[in-house]
Amino acid sequence: MLIKDQKAMKKLLFIMLAICICLLALGQNDTPNLNRDIDEVEISPPAFTGIANYADLVNVDAKYLQKYLSSNITYPKEAERCGREGTEVIKFNVNAQGKVTNIDIVNGVCPEIDKELVRVLESTNGMWKPGVKDGIPVSMEQEVSIVFSLTESTELTNEKFLKVATACFTQGAECFFEKGKSKKAERLFTKGITYMPHDQSLLLMRGLCRYERGNREGARDDWNRLFELGSIDMNSKFLAQAEGLEAYEALMEMLADK
Repeated sequence: MLIKDQKAMKKLLFIMLAICICLLALGQNDTPNLNRDIDEVEISPPAFTGIANYADLVNVDAKYLQKYLSSNITYPKEAERCGREGTEVIKFNVNAQGKVTNIDIVNGVCPEIDKELVRVLESTNGMWKPGVKDGIPVSMEQEVSIVFSLTESTELTNEKFLKVATACFTQGAECFFEKGKSKKAERLFTKGITYMPHDQSLLLMRGLCRYERGNREGARDDWNRLFELGSIDMNSKFLAQAEGLEAYEALMEMLADK
């Protein structure tokens, strides 16, 4: 989404909102009835209304959140000065009262952008229609992805981000498999993920790097995220190259438990 107004451009530069509102959990505080079939449970995800203390808004437009964020997010000056850009991914709960809680940065670009996104999300308290399970409002988890770019074009931003992420992956794989420089490889994979956090190959490889370097918890975080996004390409040549590594065996064990 390109901000066309020049004054607004100076304030926001370019913020693409890849809004990915996903229902990731059912109810946080209720106990399921195991005697019921799953298709008998009626679930409605939370919806952003854009209206503080709304009474009863029936028709909720998914674009409300996109418009609200684009109007209220300001590209931090320090991040702009340092040329920081990438894709922020943030998870949060919308509780039964329509308030935003448990905000968690899944993929951060820099502390300044993290802080700005948290600030704007917190300002939406009371503007959410809570998720409903069997007619009862419950807490549900949501996820939002937002692209922060200094390039004034969606097409050029996509091209740039893909180019950077691809280069990071290629160089990182070479460092890891051919040069034995796992520390440098992890840095490269992390940079790639900053731009394209939903790329499964980058998450897979960073997890392998982290495990081999002794960061077992970080590796499992990457692989669990990978499982959230979809299945692993077992025919990947890079995965085949990892056979024989402890990290490979650990990943296979995690897959077996899924």
